[in-house]
Amino acid sequence: MRMMKNKENQIITVIGVDHGYGNMKTACRCFQAGVTRYEKEPTFQNNLLVYQGVYYQIGEEHKEFWAEKTEDEDYYLLTLAAVAGELESKGVDQAKVHLAAGLPLTWVSSQKEMVLVYK
Repeated sequence: MRMMKNKENQIITVIGVDHGYGNMKTACRCFQAGVTRYEKEPTFQNNLLVYQGVYYQIGEEHKEFWAEKTEDEDYYLLTLAAVAGELESKGVDQAKVHLAAGLPLTWVSSQKEMVLVYK
């Protein structure tokens, strides 16, 4: 995670996320790429992400192979959890984030545009 200023002199936070098949990785964290959804608040709340009123346990299991990760809601949730973990590790509770996501060179031409609009 690195903080810098953009052209408008606003502070932005750049966070690198590696969307692996088995694990999600950032500079400070590595966790299994798995998401379990709960409609009600679960008893055990370690690695819990609450998004749009739904509870998600993050990293309890591995996902199956999914080549087009930008089309899978679980990978969006895993990305949110990765960003939240990085911010939390630095004691930051809000930031304007720019995501730095890498792609294998063989996939750049086919997936570059999808990653650019990943929101």
